[in-house]
Amino acid sequence: MKRVLAVVNLKGGVGKTTTAVNLAACWGETGKKVLLVDMDPQGSASISVGVMNEGNELLDALQRGAALPIVSTGVPGLDLVPSGMALANAGMWLQENGNDILTRCLEQTHGDWDLAIIDCPPSLGFHTMNSLMASKHVVVPVETSFLGLNGLKQMVGAIETFKLQNPDIAIEAIIPCRAQRRRRIHWDIMDTLKEMFPGKVSPIIRENVSLAEAPGRGKPVILTDRLSKGADDYRLVTLWLDDRINGMEYSAVNQVRQLLSAI
Repeated sequence: MKRVLAVVNLKGGVGKTTTAVNLAACWGETGKKVLLVDMDPQGSASISVGVMNEGNELLDALQRGAALPIVSTGVPGLDLVPSGMALANAGMWLQENGNDILTRCLEQTHGDWDLAIIDCPPSLGFHTMNSLMASKHVVVPVETSFLGLNGLKQMVGAIETFKLQNPDIAIEAIIPCRAQRRRRIHWDIMDTLKEMFPGKVSPIIRENVSLAEAPGRGKPVILTDRLSKGADDYRLVTLWLDDRINGMEYSAVNQVRQLLSAI
């Protein structure tokens, strides 16, 4: 696996699964092959790409340290490791096997994916700990509110503690979600984020009804409403994040940013 990226926030309702699913879809749209790993027992990422699953196959793979179960999706370039409620209590007795179970499973999972994106649950339990151990890049979606900012500080503290187990892990990006530029608090929070994480705050994801409707249709927003603000925002963030991960400068990012700002 060339790149493994965890999308995580200990606070719920911040756009975490929406970000994981739509980043994966947007990377697929650019021609990359992506493996989306759903590590949340609620299975929201799976449902968001039209897959209903109990999670039994994933649970079995974690128990045996075997290759992860892969299913195809209707999203170009995107494969899925589906999850479900079978994982809900798994951490209580799998925890004793350590935090590298998912890492071992990924090593046994063979495919030509350019990157894997792990959608983590909003808690620092077995599933999230294993996801962080398997990842080098961490993306933290954050709601542009004071409560969202407080949740982010808790997440940063957890990552710093976890570096003792995985020294290579680092927060790659902070993605402001559900943003509303007309509210003064938006600009206050954005200023604070940029002070805390210079150079790591992505373009914003605006509050958009298309993003809220897409999971109910079992598809990412680029397939349900490809010309919406939500689709545009995630395309831009994907280009921006691709720059950071690959350590390269693409003039296309600035060109797209200028184009979208004119809309």
